[in-house]
Amino acid sequence: MKATNEQILESYQKHKSVWKAAKELGMAGQTVHQRLQKLGANKPNNVFSDEEKKKIKNLYESNFIYGDGKLNNLCIELNRSKATICAYAKLLGFTSNNRKHSEKYKKIKRENVKNWYKNNPHPRGMVGKTHSPEYKKQLSIRMTEWRRTASDDEKMERTRKIFKTKIERYGSISPKLEKVGTTWRQGWREIGDKRIYCRSRWEANYGRFLEFLKKHNQIKEWEHEPKTFWFTGIKRGTLTYLPDYKVINLNGSHYWVEVKGWYDDRSKTKIKRFHQQFPDEKLILVDATWFKDNNKKLKPLIPEWESDQRIKKSTLIPGTINTL
Repeated sequence: MKATNEQILESYQKHKSVWKAAKELGMAGQTVHQRLQKLGANKPNNVFSDEEKKKIKNLYESNFIYGDGKLNNLCIELNRSKATICAYAKLLGFTSNNRKHSEKYKKIKRENVKNWYKNNPHPRGMVGKTHSPEYKKQLSIRMTEWRRTASDDEKMERTRKIFKTKIERYGSISPKLEKVGTTWRQGWREIGDKRIYCRSRWEANYGRFLEFLKKHNQIKEWEHEPKTFWFTGIKRGTLTYLPDYKVINLNGSHYWVEVKGWYDDRSKTKIKRFHQQFPDEKLILVDATWFKDNNKKLKPLIPEWESDQRIKKSTLIPGTINTL
C-alpha cells in the first residue's frame, strides 16, 4: 500500500533523508523523491538562498570543532543533509583537513575502526598483531612530514600507485564489495556463462540485453569492465575511466558502453577526457532515455529482466552516442 503525503512528509522530516524515509515506508527512493518534489518539500540540493549561504559561511569561518553538534544543528535549521552543506562548503574552499575533532567524535571513530578490524581480515595479514608505540610515533612523524613537503606531482604519483594496486588486486579502482539495503540493487548476477558484479538494475539489464544480442548473432561477444583507461598529463582530478561494457561486433570491431542513471561533474569529466585522449574509441551512452524506450519491449523477450519504475528522461552528454 502506498504511503500518504502526510506519512511521507512526516518520515522525511524525521530522518532528513529521502532514502531513510523510503526504507521506513517500504517504497523506492526515487518515488519518495518525486513525491516530495511535487509537495515542494525537497529543495534542489545545489540551490541555496543568500541567507543560507551566509549561515554556512559564518559556521565554517568560526572554525567549529567537527563533531561538536554545530554542523548538525545547521543541517536541521536549513533542512539540508550534511553531505549537501559540506559539498557546498568545499566548493567555496571552506573545508579544512586540519579541522579539530571533538573527543566524542574521536571515540566513535576509534570504536568503528576497532569493530571493522574485528570482523574483517587485515589486508596485509596484521590480524592479532600491533605496531609498537615507538614505530607508530615514527610513522606519524614521517607521514606528517611527507604531506607537508611533497609536491603535487609526488602526491599524484602516490594516488596513481594506489589505483594501480586496486586494479591489480580487484580488477577495478572500485572493489566489488557487497552492500545491503541499497535501492539500486547492486550485486552479483549470472548472465549467460558470466558472473558479473553490477552496481544497478540498469547495468544488469543491459548485460542481459547484450547476451540476448549474442544469442541471436547480432554481436560476437561482450565483456564486463575488461579495461581501465588511464589519462595522461593529468595532475588533478579524475585519472582513470572504466567503461561498463566492451562489445565486439561480428566483423571484429568493438565499442564501449557506459550505463549511467545520474551524471555528476566527475562522470562528465571522465567521459570528456576519454573522448579527448582516446578519439579512436567509440563510446555509447545508455541512460534513462534508452531504458524508457526499450524497457517494455525487452521485458517479454528476456525472462530475467529486472523491473524498474524509476525510469525518466535524463540529460545526454554532448559528443556521446546514445543509441545502438
